[in-house]
Amino acid sequence: MAVCTCNVAGNFPYLAGLGIISASLRTNIETNIVGDNIIVYGPAYGDLAITAYAPLSSYLNCPGKAGVSFSWEKRIECDDTSQLIVHFIPRGNAKAYIEGDVDPNISVVPIATYNSFSASAASGPASVYYDVMHTDGYDFYYNGNPIRVSPSSGFNTTDVGFLNGILPNNSKLYLQSFSWEYTPPNVPQVSYSFLFNYIP
Repeated sequence: MAVCTCNVAGNFPYLAGLGIISASLRTNIETNIVGDNIIVYGPAYGDLAITAYAPLSSYLNCPGKAGVSFSWEKRIECDDTSQLIVHFIPRGNAKAYIEGDVDPNISVVPIATYNSFSASAASGPASVYYDVMHTDGYDFYYNGNPIRVSPSSGFNTTDVGFLNGILPNNSKLYLQSFSWEYTPPNVPQVSYSFLFNYIP
């Protein structure tokens, strides 16, 4: 019988009290059965997604969003113990943007700025529309909680102490994407998507 734990999400032991809204962890070990029923183990890797509340700044009036994505090339190595190991190699082409009002903890070096709008009368002609400035750029920084992001996040592993209890076998985290979004009057939210590898 499979091992299963069922409880209230607010009591999830590893992330309680950290403002985490949702978390999802998936792991995968590739296996194949070859001749004479020999089991061949492939690389072990996975992905982790986290959504959390971000600090609410008094500077925020209009809706806003920001984000950055990092590209990683997956390469597989066979070490001297015949164990397959996954390496994530940075591709260095990070794409970043900010739009509308953003938190002072967020910054980007601009490349191009242009208008962006959102308008819908589906709920009636009195519905609110937004016309904001959108900026594409690079050298993205987020210096808020729960996990900070910088240009080095696209070249190095990300160390997140409070995740050590849920990651398998000393996994190394690689940030794939980050987004921040604010819709008044709600509290801003941040989302992180990580890749990770480990030795089973």
